[in-house]
Amino acid sequence: MDKLHVNIIERAKVAPCIPSPKAILQLSSLDNISRYYVSVLLVYDGFSTVSAHPAKTIREALSKVLVYYSPFAGRLRNKENGDLEVECSGEGAVFVEAMADNDLSVLQDSDEYNPSLQQLIFTVPMDTNIQDLHLVSVQVTSFAFGGFVVGITFYHSICDGKGLGQFIKGLSEISKGAFKPSLEPIWNREMVKPGDLMYVQYYHVECIPHPLKFKKIVKSSIVINFETINCIKGCMMEECKENFSTFEILAALIWLTRTKSLEVPHTENVKLIFVVDVRTSFDPPLPKGYYGNAVGMAGAIDNVKDLLGGPLLHALIIIQKTIFSLKDNFRSRILMKPSTLDVNMKHENLAVLVDWRNLGFYEADYGCGNVMNAIPMDQQIKNESLVQ
Repeated sequence: MDKLHVNIIERAKVAPCIPSPKAILQLSSLDNISRYYVSVLLVYDGFSTVSAHPAKTIREALSKVLVYYSPFAGRLRNKENGDLEVECSGEGAVFVEAMADNDLSVLQDSDEYNPSLQQLIFTVPMDTNIQDLHLVSVQVTSFAFGGFVVGITFYHSICDGKGLGQFIKGLSEISKGAFKPSLEPIWNREMVKPGDLMYVQYYHVECIPHPLKFKKIVKSSIVINFETINCIKGCMMEECKENFSTFEILAALIWLTRTKSLEVPHTENVKLIFVVDVRTSFDPPLPKGYYGNAVGMAGAIDNVKDLLGGPLLHALIIIQKTIFSLKDNFRSRILMKPSTLDVNMKHENLAVLVDWRNLGFYEADYGCGNVMNAIPMDQQIKNESLVQ
């Protein structure tokens, strides 16, 4: 794997081009759970007026889109009860302009984690005080012989993946000349206040008793085409008159093949953890444009002997029931059951599935076509599978 070399040209804070009113905004219970940064790389290989000077264009667009997403330009504060709130201070987001010595071919093998890709995002020093944490950063790195990468890092308490996709789409629209985002952003975190906040017990990684038995886990991409998905849907409809979603089918296939390939003993249990969008589970449903955290963590569990010994329908029913149960919990104002994130299991027995298909990352067009590739920056997680 080729090593990437990036030169930083400029690092600066970008404030909203129109000052926003100072305000203190409350975060929801779901927002307060997600206290960490997430980063994504969006790769573009097209040529256009925008891509000739991508950093300049995107920097100007960032200052304009922050007018509509003013909390992104603010900072976090701790409340007396330990919850977080956002101070709309207008301090700005971090913007970085950079240039890579390599061409885009260095990013072709995105299956294998490459530590040098960290140069494509702005990394927050570990000793930064919470009140000094920026909520979003954008790094635009131009590559030799054309193409560029937009590396975006955001603090998860401010929005979820779908909310970030909405922000990125608005940024790209303004970069192409739009006056404002096509979808009006909505804060309204008071709409998400589950009544029964149930505590979740976490385990430090070093306390999990069983290490990964395989010395090396190889990451690879597989293609499951629509013909295969539609064929499975048709077979399930004939067999049990049940309509399963594309995600449920993909999740079942990944869970089964991963469990089998890692040779988990048939006497043990395996768990599949995945994220479910619950925007429609609230009463009333959350409005379009709401960009706060509105997802729940679902945990499907089964015995290996039953999972591998049964038909595909068996795994599909478990996953579907898990999704229904999660949505019922949210309708009952239950945030999360303690058993969902009980991950005190061997690495082989625990799978995490993330679905990026409907987040909007691939629709962000800065004038040179849609995203060629979207690369998550948490690929060191051995348990995780990504649906793109």
